[in-house]
Amino acid sequence: MRETDEGEVRRGMQLAARLPDIMPDQASERIKPIYEEIQETLRVPIVNLIFRSLANYPDYLEGAWQRLRPALRTRSFERAADRLRAEALLEPVPDASGVRWEETGEIDRIRAFNDTIHYVLPKLLLIATALHETEFEPAPDGSAAEPLADPSRIPAGAAEGTTKVEMVEPEQADERVRALFESVRKRHEHPLVSSYYRGLGNWPDFLDAAWERLRPLVGSDAYEARKGALIDFARDAARDLPVARAAAAELDEAQRGEVRALLAAFRRKFIPEMMLDVALIKALIDGPESARASRFSAVEGTPGR
Repeated sequence: MRETDEGEVRRGMQLAARLPDIMPDQASERIKPIYEEIQETLRVPIVNLIFRSLANYPDYLEGAWQRLRPALRTRSFERAADRLRAEALLEPVPDASGVRWEETGEIDRIRAFNDTIHYVLPKLLLIATALHETEFEPAPDGSAAEPLADPSRIPAGAAEGTTKVEMVEPEQADERVRALFESVRKRHEHPLVSSYYRGLGNWPDFLDAAWERLRPLVGSDAYEARKGALIDFARDAARDLPVARAAAAELDEAQRGEVRALLAAFRRKFIPEMMLDVALIKALIDGPESARASRFSAVEGTPGR
C-alpha cells in the first residue's frame, strides 16, 4: 500500500471510531427506509458499520445507495461475492482438535451469527470498493463496465437462517471480555472494536478459544498477502459492476475528504481483515471446505450449497 493510502486508511479508521454509530433504532425518518432497503437487498437482518458510519452524511448515503442498488440485486453481484468469499480462507487453519466448541457457548446461535457475517462481508467489500473507485479514484484506461453477465434478480429479504445478536458494549463488558476486546483491537491496530467481535462477546469462552488461535496469524506475512489479494480481487470485480461514476456532489470539500477516507479504511483494512477472521473462525468450527462458500448464497450451483 502506498504511504498516501496508508495515511488515508488511518484517518478513515479514526473517523469510524469517532463518528456517531447510527443504529437502526436511532436513524432519522430519512435514513430508516434506506436501512430497510439495505437489509432487503443484502439479504441479512443487520445494517453494517459502513452504512452506520455513512449515515452521518445522509445526502451522500441516499445518493450513493441509489447508484448502487440496481447492481446489488443481481445474480452477477451475488456470484462476484461468492467468488470473493472463496478466496478469503487463510490456510493452514490453526489446530483446534482439542476444543469442544459446543461447550464454549450456544454453538447453534454462534454458527448462525458467524454464517450471517461470513455471507455479507464480501458484499460489503465490493460495495466499499465500488464507491471508492467510482467517486474518488480516476477512471482506469478503457474502463467502461461491460453489461452484467447475468442481470436477473436474486430474491429480496433476509435469507432464511440469517440472524443478528445484541452487540456487547466494550465499556459495559466484564473484565474478561474487555481484555479480549482490547487484545483484538490492538492486534488489528483498530481504534474501535468491530461489530462482529462485539457480537461474539456474548460468548466469552468461544471468543477466547477462537481468538487464541487467530491472534498469532493477524498481521503475519501470509495474512497480509491474503488481505492484499482480496483487495485486488474486489477492485477488479467492482470495476465490472454497472455503477455510474459520480463526483459525490452531495458533499462539500471537507466531507469529501472524510467520506473518501472512510471508504478507503473499510476497503483496504477493516472489511478484508474481518473477512479473513470470520473465514478462519468458520473453518475452525465447521472445517475448511465450509469456509469457502455460504449456505445463504442465492445463486444456484454455489459450492457448499
